[in-house]
Amino acid sequence: MTIFYILLAVLMFGIMICVHELGHFLAARLSGIPVKEFAIGFGPQIASWNSKKYDTKFFIRIIPMGGYCMFYGEDDVDEKEKDDPRAFKNYHPSKRLFTVSMGSIMNIMLAFFVAVLVFQFSGVPKIVGSYETTVQSVNSGSPAEAGGMKVGDKILSINGEELSNNLSTIVDRHAEKNNAPLEIIVERGYGNNAREEKLLIRPLYSSTDRRYMMGIVVNIYAPTEVVRGSFGEVISSAYRLCKGAGGAIIDGFRGLITRGEGFEELSGIVGVTDAIVKESQRSSYMVYPSMLILISINLGIINLFPFPGLDGSRALFLIYEWIRGKPVKNEAYIHATGMILLFGLLIFITMRDIFRLF
Repeated sequence: MTIFYILLAVLMFGIMICVHELGHFLAARLSGIPVKEFAIGFGPQIASWNSKKYDTKFFIRIIPMGGYCMFYGEDDVDEKEKDDPRAFKNYHPSKRLFTVSMGSIMNIMLAFFVAVLVFQFSGVPKIVGSYETTVQSVNSGSPAEAGGMKVGDKILSINGEELSNNLSTIVDRHAEKNNAPLEIIVERGYGNNAREEKLLIRPLYSSTDRRYMMGIVVNIYAPTEVVRGSFGEVISSAYRLCKGAGGAIIDGFRGLITRGEGFEELSGIVGVTDAIVKESQRSSYMVYPSMLILISINLGIINLFPFPGLDGSRALFLIYEWIRGKPVKNEAYIHATGMILLFGLLIFITMRDIFRLF
């Protein structure tokens, strides 16, 4: 059964990467850019055929772990094909920018489509009560401690605004708007002894976290039930899920880059596959669409980062070429160097994942 789960995980990765490459292919065709080769899978080929209509050679390869989309003259360091009218670099930067960006966009669209299917068939979570934001800890010497906040307090409102599930956003909004302490209403005590207290707390801005901090850890809970939602509710739920996942990914990488946080938690294909298999054995097959949503958004966003070798860097260089009217010097070498660094990081993370299995 474990082998079956592993094969499902491998197939899931393959689908995500194929969708990414299909995005490049479709965008190229819409832009009139010929594609030299398009492959599904890696390794020895099972079948291949030439399409005179598309001027493309198609491959189906034995390992269903992704694929690739190759353009004429793309990143050709020797520029052997620069005079070929079909060469990728001979097309307008706007067309190439659209083609380069569409892979990541397709990954995000795939995640949204799967999220819509999940909410359509499994139901939409609906809050049946109000959010309860309970203080779990108060940092010593923090603004919250100075303002009288205590462990167990339930935060009811901030400057008259009732809380949602995003406390930090509400704190930031009111702290930026008003140069004054925040008026925070809390419920203190339990049952018949519960009473409301008004606290005045002035959050401090953290340049490291880039937000206002009160110095507390909270637990946010809202009673929910899964109900059959309308089409609008399904779309809205799918959008919120994808937006939240994307925001979490960006915040995670911001913390990794600025503070070095989370490097130990980074996983490659081996580590993620192991996590998926273990979770599927504990729960159900529903872990696969959930993980597909998260990983597909991850793949789409990371590919848009402006690091050499990634689509984001290619897009940035194309914007420069579009504005300046000339390409970046030695662009092919820059991307090649970036790919070497990325492959080195991938090998390191993969080896670390393998050692963790034993």
